[in-house]
Amino acid sequence: METAKKPVNPLTVVLILSGAFFIIFLIVSAVLFMTAGRGGGKGGAIFGGGSVAVVDIAGVILDSKKVLRKLEKYEEDTSVKAVVVRLNSPGGAVAPSQEIYQAVRRYKKPIVASMASVAASGAYYIAAGAKKVYANPGTITGSIGVIMEFANLQRLYDWAKIQRFAIKTGKYKDSGAEYREMTGEEKALMQAMVDDVLVQFKKAVVEGRKLTMEKVTAIADGRIMSGVQAKAHKLVDEVGSLQDAIDEAAKMANIKGKPKVVYADKSKRKWWMSLFDDASGDDDGYGGGSRGLLSRVIGGAFGTHSGGALALEPGIYWLWSGAR
Repeated sequence: METAKKPVNPLTVVLILSGAFFIIFLIVSAVLFMTAGRGGGKGGAIFGGGSVAVVDIAGVILDSKKVLRKLEKYEEDTSVKAVVVRLNSPGGAVAPSQEIYQAVRRYKKPIVASMASVAASGAYYIAAGAKKVYANPGTITGSIGVIMEFANLQRLYDWAKIQRFAIKTGKYKDSGAEYREMTGEEKALMQAMVDDVLVQFKKAVVEGRKLTMEKVTAIADGRIMSGVQAKAHKLVDEVGSLQDAIDEAAKMANIKGKPKVVYADKSKRKWWMSLFDDASGDDDGYGGGSRGLLSRVIGGAFGTHSGGALALEPGIYWLWSGAR
């Protein structure tokens, strides 16, 4: 004998469908919210006239590839007439800073640097290559200098009864190793290398800012300064906001009227990746802002999240250490 099937309650169907539509609505809203304001230069041609593109450089500079790609993209985009490089960084590794500086220095279109909260050391190095430099009054900038950091963990290893050693081909091959103290000769070698990189920094500032080596050397002691102080030392051209820098770039490009402002195209980025990214929304991999929600939750649970800039890789840095 077959059991009679109970009729489906219409209210249940309505609730299920309503729940499904609500979930779809939330997903679509999240996608639209996370991709809003991420339009790129491709849409510039629709509006006609000239556009000013803004390229963000945020956080510790460890790589140059994405910034270089953006600069190249806007250089080839005929709708973009000028570029503003927006810097919010304490600096970073020397080589990528040099690569970005060279790209800025050789740029064929008008290019203006705009400093946000911090544009120190390697970030200032990049700014010096721009045709004009703007800083906010309270921007932290300067920090013209070089730093290499080492740690001597020999006593810690002794306490833990750990013995580390190296088989090497020359007496300097393990210079800077954490398991022993650095010798005087090794320190002298490192200092000579750091001094050489400082000369490279100073020459770039002399070249970019049209200053004498004497004037640059006088302030190339690692000191930081405000935007107002930087203007007094002629490290920046004007004290002004991002909008001021955009207006100046438009003027340099002979754009009539209010220019269309174009930001980096991030539409290809998966929306769910924003949960792991920095709150700044920048995908340059520099880690400039507060970490994403899931990163903070996971980091807090496992003790891996740090409020500092980064645990830096070994190397030579143009970096303001006070930012960590």
